[in-house]
Amino acid sequence: MMLRLNSIASFKKKMKVSVSLLLFTLNLSAQNSADSLFNSQSPLRIALSISLKEVEKSKKDSIYLKQNLLYQNSRNTWDSVQVGIRERGNFRSRECYFPPLWIKIKTKNGEGTIFEGNRKLKLVLPCYEKSGNNDLILREYLCYKLFEEVSPYTFQTRLADVDLTLSRKNKKTRYQLKGIFIEDINKAATRLHAKVLKDIKLHPTALHDTSAVRFELFQYMISNTDWSTVYQHNAKLIMVEPDKYISILYDFDMSGLVDAPYSIVSAVNGEQLPVQHVTERIYRGFCRDPEVMEFVRKEFLSKKETYLTIPDQLQEQLTSKDIVNIKEYLEEFFDKIKDERSFKKNILDKCRVE
Repeated sequence: MMLRLNSIASFKKKMKVSVSLLLFTLNLSAQNSADSLFNSQSPLRIALSISLKEVEKSKKDSIYLKQNLLYQNSRNTWDSVQVGIRERGNFRSRECYFPPLWIKIKTKNGEGTIFEGNRKLKLVLPCYEKSGNNDLILREYLCYKLFEEVSPYTFQTRLADVDLTLSRKNKKTRYQLKGIFIEDINKAATRLHAKVLKDIKLHPTALHDTSAVRFELFQYMISNTDWSTVYQHNAKLIMVEPDKYISILYDFDMSGLVDAPYSIVSAVNGEQLPVQHVTERIYRGFCRDPEVMEFVRKEFLSKKETYLTIPDQLQEQLTSKDIVNIKEYLEEFFDKIKDERSFKKNILDKCRVE
């Protein structure tokens, strides 16, 4: 009799877990299905008209400028939504001709539009007017897609074909640009059932070890040194459960895979890292348990073929030469981590302890 009661209790417990998992899945599915902006990966056509002077002032004054953002809906006709725009960023804000933007959408304005559910977005634009700058945006977008293959903790992104009319010194000029929409950290945290942690400094070894190694080995793969988990530089900190801290990375224009003409090798404590160009890989991750390092290494190697097919998603927008170049650059990474001696020399012997 006691055995039967235990069996019934065990069955009820399993049913409770199954129902919880089902509700979690349905909830997550409902959130994703409601997000029209990021459910599609085809570029969204938008049109925006801005005054460069006013946008530059918006960052200093921390105000959002009212604008009508035009977008092409699912019926291939043009629709509009009222938004607020403001300049953001540091390096690109100082150095670039086209300003990186915040786009803020009031809930009532977003209802019934493709932007519903997104109250705040980043819009990344090319840095300069020069030809080829749209290609750099495509390469940066590719970095986001590559990271999605190894981590569930990512920002949702979508390409945009941007018809931008820019007013500068009483002159209006129209540009056809590529852009990237990036979801806001608060929305990402909600989607990931996590809590955003701001104004907090954690030693990198306090981060969840497997996720941290994925983050750091990925940065090595694309040859990006322009980040800091301690200072949340190009990384946002979330807590997905008690004492499980995760960094979500973003902003890859300084990486070797993008290889922007304005990119520079990062400096630490005023000294440039010991490489001459951003395309030269250097591991900046922290030392972890050897079993964790080996697990993540094998995880990356198991995804090699998938990684080498992802650049093909942009074959209609990048030249075949660019696609080949990107794949060869990724191949070099896999060669470095496949060989055990090379992995030890380039990763294990270079990891940081402080």
